[in-house]
Amino acid sequence: MKLRKDRDISKLLGFSLAAILAGTFIIWFIPQITIIGVISISSGLMGFIIGLRLASKPKDYFMEDERSGRIKEKAGYYAYEIMVSVAAIIMFLKIVKVSPSLTPSSDFFDGALLIWVIGLYSFLILKWYFNKKGDIE
Repeated sequence: MKLRKDRDISKLLGFSLAAILAGTFIIWFIPQITIIGVISISSGLMGFIIGLRLASKPKDYFMEDERSGRIKEKAGYYAYEIMVSVAAIIMFLKIVKVSPSLTPSSDFFDGALLIWVIGLYSFLILKWYFNKKGDIE
């Protein structure tokens, strides 16, 4: 297997190995926070495996074409509109006092999490839909 040796791959592999080394030192010398060492080692291993996978592909393999770029732009735009609409509906419900459980003052974190999850899933669904539709204008 031929691996690329450019600057980006070297940085990713270097940071991954540094995370593994830091996690090992944390486990050995600071046993009170062993979980942080375990998390550091596992994230370093994951980064190292991803780096090796990326190094085995040519650099132009990951270039996206114009159609994929337009699909992501359009899906992102519509997902943003959906998120703003959901936020406006929640604010309207607060003003009208229809649902006190959705008021941002009392449960702001839950409302923000709801809006974020709706935006994320709407982006993924719209990206899939526009890819299946095929006609992006």
